Amino acid sequence: PMDREGGVIFVGTRGILMHETYGDNPLLFPSELHEWAATVAPTYPRIEESHVMNWALACKGEATATTPFDYAAQLTEVMLLGIVALRTGQGQKIQYDGENMRITNIEEANQYLTREYRPGWSM
Repeated sequence: PMDREGGVIFVGTRGILMHETYGDNPLLFPSELHEWAATVAPTYPRIEESHVMNWALACKGEATATTPFDYAAQLTEVMLLGIVALRTGQGQKIQYDGENMRITNIEEANQYLTREYRPGWSM
């Protein structure tokens, strides 16, 4: 049985790919696709450590991130802006100046963009 904590189902024109959280235990249907799938070369480099450790080491300059920061940063910024919009209030659109990293139309929303870190918790 699949892990009930989470997972993903991709439905394509030739089959279905399912996996548990973090890509564990992938399943491919129909089984006729198994032989073909074995011939597909890995697209991204594999790492020995966990993705969390890879991220931490890359932040410290000790490894190459498996997801480049120039891509991941923009994706994360958009996602976090959705959270800022929710915290600001339903029915309000936020206008974001990405270059200056500021909400331009709702000043109080800017409080959600930064935080002060306790001593010893910054990099």
